[in-house]
Amino acid sequence: MNDYDKITAFLGQWGRFQQIVFFLLCASSVPNGFAAFSVVFLTDIPNHHCLVPEVNLTQDWRNAIIPIEVMNLRDGPHILICSRYRLDVVRNLSAQGLFPDRDVNLTDLEHESCVNGWSYSRDIYQSTIVSEVSVYFNLIFICSYFIV
Repeated sequence: MNDYDKITAFLGQWGRFQQIVFFLLCASSVPNGFAAFSVVFLTDIPNHHCLVPEVNLTQDWRNAIIPIEVMNLRDGPHILICSRYRLDVVRNLSAQGLFPDRDVNLTDLEHESCVNGWSYSRDIYQSTIVSEVSVYFNLIFICSYFIV
């Protein structure tokens, strides 16, 4: 420790300049903390499901086009977020005047991936990194995460 004191002796004692520099450095670390914790809010995955484009569907079919998977969880049934019933098939069934679960057994319908993108819930967040970037990356990671 004596060597360090000898080497830094020319800097002088703890003075006004050192105090100003010290407090400015401490103050500059506050925004870094906000930036680090903002990730918690910016990267949250809002509730979402496959986007159903504006096509000629009855309201019953529009509500039933997203499959609901029944799992033994506390929350009850969950919407499948990475698939929907094939849009062309559902459009034809809707045009024929058939009703889901009454005239058509939904478990027999074929699924397709979310070819038109996703619809995000804006209940909590207006936008997050996931809702903005998924337009470009097609939520491949998220779907593979929930399927596994």
